[in-house]
Amino acid sequence: MRENMTHHHIQVLPVGHRARPATAAALWTSLGSAGVLTVFAYVTTQVHVVRAGSPWQSDPYDTVVTFTMFFVPLLGSAGAVRALLCRRDEPLPLYRVEQLLRAALVCTLLVAATAATDWAAVAARADRELWNRGTPWLIASLVPLTGVAVAGLLLHRRAVRLLPKPPDGGRHRPDGDWLDDIAPLADALARHSHAVRGLAAGADWSHVLVFVRRRFTALAAAAAIAAGLLVATGLALGEGWPGPLLYAVETTVFAGGTFAFLGICNSVLRLAAPRTAPKARRAARTAGTVGTATLPVLLALRDAMWRALGLGSQVDSVGQLAAATLAGALFTGAIAFGVTLIGAAE
Repeated sequence: MRENMTHHHIQVLPVGHRARPATAAALWTSLGSAGVLTVFAYVTTQVHVVRAGSPWQSDPYDTVVTFTMFFVPLLGSAGAVRALLCRRDEPLPLYRVEQLLRAALVCTLLVAATAATDWAAVAARADRELWNRGTPWLIASLVPLTGVAVAGLLLHRRAVRLLPKPPDGGRHRPDGDWLDDIAPLADALARHSHAVRGLAAGADWSHVLVFVRRRFTALAAAAAIAAGLLVATGLALGEGWPGPLLYAVETTVFAGGTFAFLGICNSVLRLAAPRTAPKARRAARTAGTVGTATLPVLLALRDAMWRALGLGSQVDSVGQLAAATLAGALFTGAIAFGVTLIGAAE
């Protein structure tokens, strides 16, 4: 456990505490909603017979599903693996419980956002001319997706209300991040796997964790680029080669969205406890997160943005698409950089 853990009173959730069943219900429901969303999104976007009559098959609705079908199972799987450390007959560090609940909340909110987006497509009668006999069944499939999202939000609220409050009134929570649980998780898995046992025995976790914490932003960028290339390549294989410029745009947009998602998750979920950095570096990190987060938004709303700028009725070339998304991301990133620097100075 990291050194700064010793500066705080380590709070635990004892065995038999009333918050534990509520927490378990919230986590299981969130995991279930992640599974339902993954199946729902895959069938409605990748099975062409089903997608043909979908009200949410076009942007901006499709952009939301494209991202959530990737992020929700990723976050749900990470939470499920970390939850293996939560033993029913052992006290639980409160920071672990809180961070798992936050991950479950983010996962559930993404499911709810997907359901809300698809309901909006139905209400707007998007692509009405393409609706067919399967469309009513697609719309009906939104009901269980919405139900599990609402149930997850209600259970999360109940679990959080039952958690013990810190003695300082909530100003400081126990320290710790997701990386702190890698070593004990490896030890736990090593008891059941020879391969993991060999890896855990040869790993110097202290150096690994220091390396990851110091270079989290760079590692997140590398992972985002890899994800962008993977998604763009998958689209090219499934729908045909789009041309080098569109391939680059798709890679950039998805890589940007992934980088922003990892940055936001690090702030909200505390994946790797942030190190103290100069004001300019913190501002640059914020600008990068905000700028890349706008890339998928600009892609989804490209035609509305084009009309708002008085440049025509719609974006009708890949060059215009590339220029609009990149210019918008740079503009919002620059604003975020300036606002962060001014706020830090004050």
